[in-house]
Amino acid sequence: MRSIWRTLAIAAFVGFASGAAGVAVGLKLAERASARFSLDAAVHRELDLSEAQNRALEEIEARHAERRTALDAEMRAAAREIAAAIYEDHQPSERLDRAIARFHEAMGQTQQEAVRHVFEMRAVLDER
Repeated sequence: MRSIWRTLAIAAFVGFASGAAGVAVGLKLAERASARFSLDAAVHRELDLSEAQNRALEEIEARHAERRTALDAEMRAAAREIAAAIYEDHQPSERLDRAIARFHEAMGQTQQEAVRHVFEMRAVLDER
């Protein structure tokens, strides 16, 4: 009887460890795939850029990342407000409408920022 429990415990441990390893590998592969297909990565990988262009693009990318981080934080804050309004008000409310409007504003700013970023990069690439 004791060997059955031991066998089950070993099987459970091996199953858990295999699952955890699979998740870790999957996350790593997904991270690589998303980096490989980003516009910024493609520009640096596919185009023959001068050193000046590389420096200018890195500055643009750093500014964009900073603005994008702030906008992502704003969207998360708005999403929390939406959740709180739904949870606490239990019905449509002005508070919920304001939270949704805040989220949409942040989402719109994120889209505008992405377009501005592309045009900023394009201006540097057109210098050749």
